[in-house]
Amino acid sequence: RILGHQVSVGALIELAMWLAIPYLLIGFAWTVFHPEQTQRIQARIEAVSPTGADAMAFGLATALWPAALQIADACPAP
Repeated sequence: RILGHQVSVGALIELAMWLAIPYLLIGFAWTVFHPEQTQRIQARIEAVSPTGADAMAFGLATALWPAALQIADACPAP
């Protein structure tokens, strides 16, 4: 019965946006409280693209915060 309920694409997009807000807020807090992992990611990005590496590392750590520990461990120590 629930699976037969029609949902519009706009409603699904709205739901995704509402779910993204707490996810990104948690990611922002994680990035602020774990600067050493963000710096390791930044060092790896600087080898490829030195321009804006700090902003890219911050955005990457914020957006991918559940995997940020594994990403930082894969990066060499500065």
